[in-house]
Order: sequence, then C-alpha cells, then structure tokens
Amino acid sequence: MIRPFTLEDLDAILKIEQLSFPKSPYDRMTFVHLQVLYPQSFLVYTEKRADGEEEVLGYIIFSPEGHIISLAVLPEHRRKGIGRALLHQAMETPQLRLLHAEVRRSNLGAQAFYLRMGFRIMGMAPNYYGNEDALIIQWKPSFVTPSSERHSGHH
Repeated sequence: MIRPFTLEDLDAILKIEQLSFPKSPYDRMTFVHLQVLYPQSFLVYTEKRADGEEEVLGYIIFSPEGHIISLAVLPEHRRKGIGRALLHQAMETPQLRLLHAEVRRSNLGAQAFYLRMGFRIMGMAPNYYGNEDALIIQWKPSFVTPSSERHSGHH
C-alpha cells in the first residue's frame, strides 16, 4: 500500500536511508522538514507482516515541481516492484509536467532503474556529491514509454 508518510514512520525511514545511502544519509530533522514541506508527496510503501503490523519497505519524496528528492527501498525488498510503484505514483501526479533527479555517477543500479522507467540522462552536475559527479535525469509524460505502463487521463 502506498500512503503519505507520518512521523510514526520516521524510524523505519531512517533505517532505509542508512542502508540505501551510507555515504550521505539524511538525518531525522531533514525528514521532519521534508514532511512539513511536502506532506502530499512524501509517500511510503507498506506491507502487512505476518503479525499484522505494517512495515515500511520504501519511500519517495518529490516536490510539486517534480524534483525527486529521494527514493529508496530496503535492500532485501529491491527488485520486487516497490520502487517502480512509488515512482509510478509520482508519474501519475496530476499537473506534474516533468520529474527530475540527480543520481550518483557510480550508482549504476539506480541509473538502470530510472532508464527502464522512461527517464533520460539530460546532463551532469560536477562534484554534486562533494567528490562525485551526479547525472541529471528527467522524465516527461511526452517521452515514449511502453504502452503497457502508461495510463491515460492526465493529458
């Protein structure tokens, strides 16, 4: 299930963040600040565990202008469609003209994921991550994506 982030999700988000971005994880206050800034577009992906409790497996944060601030999934739950579902949720946002993000040049998995999702590499930001360049990636509804993945109604 995809739903808006709440402060009760914070510990789970911090765990996902630390495991996903060990070089530069966001801290607790950054996530609290992002929740205040983007309450409608800070989303979590949850599943019910065997004990009935809800577990947060991934999250996405994007601005109303379409900047993907962060997208991460617990390592043991990657390649199961969670990141795809979260990104689709952002892609389906009404009035969104484009999505864009920065990806570490060394993060080949993220690059491949975004390219599979219909993003294009638009440029590079030198030393964006301090000592590492970022690729600037972008998706627009007008980019050609596989018809099975497109939904009508927003154009």
